Order: sequence, then C-alpha cells, then structure tokens
Amino acid sequence: MGDKFSVHPESLLRASTRFSTEADQLSAGLTQLERTLGSLGDVSGGDDQGREFARGYDPSAITIEQALQNLAKGLADIARGLEVMGINYLGSDAAGQVRKSE
Repeated sequence: MGDKFSVHPESLLRASTRFSTEADQLSAGLTQLERTLGSLGDVSGGDDQGREFARGYDPSAITIEQALQNLAKGLADIARGLEVMGINYLGSDAAGQVRKSE
C-alpha cells in the first residue's frame, strides 16, 4: 500500500495570510527606512575621507535595498501561490463530492 497524501486547504489559506502580512510589513518598513535615510541627505561629506566611505557604502546600500525589495515581492508571491493552491484544493474537493439524488 502506498503512502497517503493529505492536503489541508485551510492551512494553506492561513499560511497565505501570514506571508501576505509579512510582505506588507517588510514593504512598509523599507519605505520608512528609505524615507528616513533620504531625509538625511549626503551623510558622507565632501572631503576625501567622506568620498572614500561613499564609494564603499553607496553600492552596498543599493544592493541591500534591492534585496529587501526582492524579499518583500517574494513573500507576496508565496502568499498568492499558497492562496491559489488552497482555493484550488477546496474547489477540487467540492467537485469530487458525490451527491446522492433524492
């Protein structure tokens, strides 16, 4: 006898909600960070030491910002995938129900 496969659509839908919430919170946090850092202006300064710092800092800051944007998008995509999967399983379960005619 083979192994059984079991899916709980409600669990998929609950997980989807959690991923969506986390994606929204990360996006909001990133927006706040960008706003706060942007309001500081050029924090490196215009002297040689400041420009040297900026050469290392600026590309890394951009990379981190892009990574966080990608992470937020990835969480949102996972949320949507789990939601669709849960809805599809619920639909297939409903379609598979055999009804007795009266």
